[in-house]
This record gives sequence, structure tokens and C-alpha cells, in this order.
Amino acid sequence: MKPKQYLMKNINSILIGFGLLGFASFANTAKADEFTPDKCIDAIGEKVDGKYTKTAAQINNLNVFFCTETPERFEITIHELGLCTSPPITITENSETFSKDNCVTTMASDGIAADLASGLVALPSMDGRPESNTYSHAYIIITNTFGLRGSVTIKDANTGAYNTYCSMTDEDQFGSNSTGPTTGGSLCTPENHTEILDTFGSTDENGVHTFDAYFPDESMDGGGKVSALLTKGDANLTTAQNQGEVERLIGVFETNSGSPVVINDATNGLEMELTVTDIGYGIAFGGGEPIYFGSMPFKPIFSTF
Repeated sequence: MKPKQYLMKNINSILIGFGLLGFASFANTAKADEFTPDKCIDAIGEKVDGKYTKTAAQINNLNVFFCTETPERFEITIHELGLCTSPPITITENSETFSKDNCVTTMASDGIAADLASGLVALPSMDGRPESNTYSHAYIIITNTFGLRGSVTIKDANTGAYNTYCSMTDEDQFGSNSTGPTTGGSLCTPENHTEILDTFGSTDENGVHTFDAYFPDESMDGGGKVSALLTKGDANLTTAQNQGEVERLIGVFETNSGSPVVINDATNGLEMELTVTDIGYGIAFGGGEPIYFGSMPFKPIFSTF
């Protein structure tokens, strides 16, 4: 089979491993504090058989208040994927807008639901072939709702056994969504929880939200940058002006400097691995104990063959 024909058929055999876009609960924290949070495995230390060997007191002494882990569930609805030769989000003094003028759409649908933590996701094939070009950016359009699940296990200082802290269902999330702790043979079962992302703005001490539709460039683990825009669900993907208008989230990824996606006549196909391993699930700690679970941005890895 000729390369061009093969690429037309297989450009959207996208390899998606362990997760996708998580700008929800902790996006405000990352934006407000302008930091890239530590991975829990770096902040707390190595695991043994999936368990952290430090106690809550030891974690507290390390000043671990927030770090990132791997979710057990990460469900989203994908509407579109594309590649761009320049940034598709235009920033002016008072607004941000999304445009596909310098992009090529590689997949479009009415919405494909996928649990990205489960591994491979089958996506529709592209109608045609991307032009041979150098693509510095990629975008994804998804519904602004995330389905999550996860847990963390740490050591008990008194017994030497392990305490497991599990995510809880949405109706139980009133400031904390961790069961913690359950111990010994009666370990908890992580429960599904849902996040709806309708602003990147901040929340004051009285719980009042400031609306912001734009999440500016944030460096990713291993290089590259990620940004996002909240929009309406109309054909033009108009930037939302308030929380009630938000229906879509557009994630934009800038490839590592000097490593764009290059498609030419010799390119047979493209794989995009989107990973949240160690980085896609945010965990907030209080006194060394996990008290809240939520989503965090993920890392895309592009490769042609």
C-alpha cells in the first residue's frame, strides 16, 4: 500500500494511553499559583506494590499539600482532533478566540465517549489526508465534563499496615471526596465522581467565582505546553462569556521546541499518545492525609511512522 493511501486510512488510529484532558478541579490552583505541581512519587517517595511507604505524619513533614497521581478512570467525550501550523487560539487584550484557519481536522464526530484510562480508543478515520507540512500545535475538542475515579494508599504509623483513601461519589463531595482511611483487609473501593469544568477563574474565601474562559500556556512534564479555552457548543465554537454558556473545552498542545509533527510523502501514519500517568489526577492533602481528588492536565506524545 502506498504511503499516502495508508495515511488517509490510519491517521486517526490514535493511541491514547492512560488519560486525557483534566483541567477541572485543580486548574484554578495551577493557574493562580503559576506552578507545575510535583508528582506524588517525587514529592512523597517511591511506592512498593502500589503503596506509599511513608505515613501521614511523614508526608506532612515533607510539606506535601498537593501532588499528582494516575487516575483509575478518566472518561471524556471527544468531538474533534486536529493539527495546526500555528497557535489556534488568538489572544487580544480583552478576549481569546479559537480559529482553525491554519489547522487540518483529523477527526470529527457528534461525540465519542471514552474511558481513556482503559487504553486504546477507536476513532473514526479521517476523510482525506493531512497536507504535508510542519505542525507545531494540536488541538482537541471535548465536552466539558470528566468522569474520574482513584485512590491512594499510605502507611499507618501505629500498626505498620496500610491505609487506603478512596474517591467518593459526587453527592458525597462537600469540600472533601476522600473516604479515608480504611485499613487492613477492609480496604475501600474507589467510587466514580464527575467534574464539570465551567470556568478557569478563581474562587474567593466566600465561594464566589470569577469567570475566566482561558487557561494560559502551562509547561508540561517532559516538555511542550498546554492551554485551553471554554466555548459554547455552536458551530463557530464561540468563546463563552459566562459559566452558563460553557459546553465545550478546547485543549491546545504545543509540541516540544524543535520537535514539531512533520508529515511528508514518506509518512505512513501518526500516533498521538495522551498520558496522565503520574500527572493526570490531582490529590490535595491535609495533615498528610489525602482529602480531595480531581483532574489535572495530561501530556501528549506525538510520533509518525
